[in-house]
Amino acid sequence: MTVTSSVQVEADAYRIARDANPLCCELSAAVAVCVHDDTQGVGGLLHLRFVPSSHSKPADLTDNTLSSDLLLLDRFCKDLRSQGARKQSWRVHLIGHIPATAGMETPAATLLDLLRAYFADGRLPVECNALHRANSVIVNFVPREGTMRLQANGEPAGPDAKKVGVV
Repeated sequence: MTVTSSVQVEADAYRIARDANPLCCELSAAVAVCVHDDTQGVGGLLHLRFVPSSHSKPADLTDNTLSSDLLLLDRFCKDLRSQGARKQSWRVHLIGHIPATAGMETPAATLLDLLRAYFADGRLPVECNALHRANSVIVNFVPREGTMRLQANGEPAGPDAKKVGVV
């Protein structure tokens, strides 16, 4: 199958696919949840942010905010299962972008801890990368293969792809 174009995943949204077209998102004070089932050739990318796009300060992660994130996460996982992905075969990789701005560590850690706990009952361990960078990070995830490329915004992409589940 040929790659025709990448699919952009906006903040607080997700996409699920079986094809070779990469799912992409730009992380800026946000987390990407990449899930891949290599037995079924299906995967998805969920893009969650912990800083509202119009602010440079972290959001107050209240119970309502975290509940909204959990609802979106739950919908994402249900849609993955409806596409044939089997939870016991999921490879979960979390990529968090933590800006150099003061006060960003706590909300990032809260969201990453929530996500780790959500996926903790899986057969395979959750891989987690917290990237401390001034500039945003671009994530390109190929759902069919479970490969991803991470690229600092403004820098050329490296030739090596990371396999989801392998650090």
